[in-house]
Amino acid sequence: MRQVLFIALIALVASSGAGRAFATPFEPATVPDQVEAVGHLDVDALRKTQLFATIGGQAAFDAAFDDAPAAVRPVVKSLARTVRSVSFWKEADHGAVYVDTRDARGLAQLIAKLPVKPAPSIEGFPTYTLPDNKHTDKQGVCAAFGGMLVLSDSEASLERALRVLGGKAASLAGSSKLPASVRQGVFVFVALGDNALGAIQKHAHAKVLQLGLRSVVVDVGEAGGQITASARAEMKSADALQKARSILDGLRSLASLSDEPTARALIDGVTVTSSGLTLEVAARLPVAELAKVIHMTH
Repeated sequence: MRQVLFIALIALVASSGAGRAFATPFEPATVPDQVEAVGHLDVDALRKTQLFATIGGQAAFDAAFDDAPAAVRPVVKSLARTVRSVSFWKEADHGAVYVDTRDARGLAQLIAKLPVKPAPSIEGFPTYTLPDNKHTDKQGVCAAFGGMLVLSDSEASLERALRVLGGKAASLAGSSKLPASVRQGVFVFVALGDNALGAIQKHAHAKVLQLGLRSVVVDVGEAGGQITASARAEMKSADALQKARSILDGLRSLASLSDEPTARALIDGVTVTSSGLTLEVAARLPVAELAKVIHMTH
């Protein structure tokens, strides 16, 4: 997935230019029903945020266009204005990334200029192999589904993605596996499989994430000049829920003693609530405060 994600990130950075101001929210019907994790960035919604404008808007990302190969730079710049969203899903060791442009003609022109090789068609769609990945032994593949660029690190996952997009295979739409707490923010991430949750717990430095989890949902948005973020974790037991809440309450108490204004503003905007076996941490921070942090680190 590393190569596929790298290519998707290039498209994502490029997409941050000016575009039509509509929302393109997460659509469960585009994702296979048996996945470990799924994420979605609504680029249209991102373009409308105060944060995007505050950190420089299109001008702040112009340099990314200059890094593209000269042969594809004009096409990438043109296509960037039409990118609507970027999504990904993962199951076990494979998955797929969707870059939705709603511009089939521009996407076809871009693919024609990329260093790809034609491969056997899948579900009637032409497919292409991507350049060899120096970091893994996996070779990436891609296809265009209308105006959507679909990338994967396996032919099987690419076929699965195309079948779901074409309505020929089961999706997450209406699935009981998808937590009801999923909301439509600028960015949404859901971990709902044992492998994904196990990886989170294995690599997490936060004690809360090392407790028994059934699912994790994270969404980030903006409203009324405030960045809003929430993380909802469905715990496996009441005991795990109680331990998690105690840890979070303790961390809030310690952080409240900080002399750093930004840290105090963040803590003041955090609330911790629980219902049943679900624990939710919600945070609000003024756009201006987050912009200061971004400018300080760049």
